[in-house]
Amino acid sequence: MKTLFNRIKTISPAFYYCGLGHLALFILMIIVAQFDSRQLMGINLWIKPIKFAISIAIYCLTWPLLLQYLPFERIKKRFINFSVFAMTFEMLAIATQAARGQLSHYNTAGLYNAILFSLMGIVIVSQTLFAIYIGYLFFKVRPIQISPALLWGIRLGIIMGGIFALEGGIMASRLAHTVGAADGGPGLPLFNWSRIAGDLRIAHFWGLHALQIVPLFVVLSNTKKAKPAIVFAGLYFVIVSLLFYNAMLGRPLF
Repeated sequence: MKTLFNRIKTISPAFYYCGLGHLALFILMIIVAQFDSRQLMGINLWIKPIKFAISIAIYCLTWPLLLQYLPFERIKKRFINFSVFAMTFEMLAIATQAARGQLSHYNTAGLYNAILFSLMGIVIVSQTLFAIYIGYLFFKVRPIQISPALLWGIRLGIIMGGIFALEGGIMASRLAHTVGAADGGPGLPLFNWSRIAGDLRIAHFWGLHALQIVPLFVVLSNTKKAKPAIVFAGLYFVIVSLLFYNAMLGRPLF
């Protein structure tokens, strides 16, 4: 594990420290949640920033392992810098809104809340589109220092992650993530996905983490050929799409 973290640090110090910073925030907010009993939507108001902190940490620590195979240094640097800014801004907005006892997402009550929500959308959509462009650039990479399987795993993982990240726009347009009921009803432990209606966060979550899951499948399966990676990514895309379709019908996962 130490070797892995040292490698990430060497490839991209900016992503490395951003990732570690969010890991520290994750731990800090778990501690804060033990002393702050305020609730939003029926759960402790620190649960959301806690989940975002660990998710952003994983996101930041994943990218260097992918970007090491991309030769376009100037565009990589710009992507890294903008992504660190975007993730930091997103986390700062979510955490400060929690501290204020306010929702960070879908909150248009008052000028400040509406402006902040809009800025969050602009920043994260911009970063997502940039990530999709990085995925496109991977189609210009030849499998010389990397196996065809891993190259396709990276390509499709990035593109799929970007597609389902943009699903957030559907939730933003609805000002809700639950379909068929109000946000904040009974949910699954930890994730809080609705147990009584459709929940768009399920496909959003699994789609976003295609960035890690598809390349990880290639590594763990030790496959070198492109076909198994493409087939796995295709099946994964179909499954996550069905999760989205199920949620849009207003049906709970369980």
